[in-house]
Amino acid sequence: MSKLKAIFLVGSLRKNSEITNTFILSQFLADHLSSYNTESEIIKLADYDIQPGVYTNIGSDDWPIILGKILAADIVIFATPVWWGIQSSLIQRVIERLDELHDEIMDTGKSKLTNKIAGIIVTGDSDGAEHIIGNLANFFSALGLTFPPFGTLTVLWSGLAKKSDKSEEEISKYFEDNYTTTAKKAAQNLTFMADLLKRTPFPE
Repeated sequence: MSKLKAIFLVGSLRKNSEITNTFILSQFLADHLSSYNTESEIIKLADYDIQPGVYTNIGSDDWPIILGKILAADIVIFATPVWWGIQSSLIQRVIERLDELHDEIMDTGKSKLTNKIAGIIVTGDSDGAEHIIGNLANFFSALGLTFPPFGTLTVLWSGLAKKSDKSEEEISKYFEDNYTTTAKKAAQNLTFMADLLKRTPFPE
């Protein structure tokens, strides 16, 4: 397997140095991806200036930088907490800013995201993962991304509640004790499909 590149777009709402549940789970999956010759970059969207809009360039914000990283990656993972049954507002903003790529597909029949693999991470303390996964999977399909079986890692646990006093170490241990098998399967399938499409891309 050739070296692969994964990018995590973390939609947690907390900024700067604050470690979030979704960030910790992203690190957990990134560690498993490394076992499959994959280098990961985790981007906390809240630390960037991403303005509302539906085009790539709408001023001098940071979105074109992030888009460049997406286009350079083999695996693109949307990582989001559950907020009222749906993905975070930052993940929704990413969807909106990627709309220009969908316009290109409508105009040319080609997608810059073809041959890239999509994955999903969801964290929360209540239900909502199925709705989010269905919504994002539909979006991935429309943009030309390939979403493999078991390409998700979801943890809904009371210890992830907004006012939880669980430490980073406790949360990491919970993931390791309860989700290692799931993370390994996700890493295996994400990298298998990414390597397959890298060697045998979809026809033009």
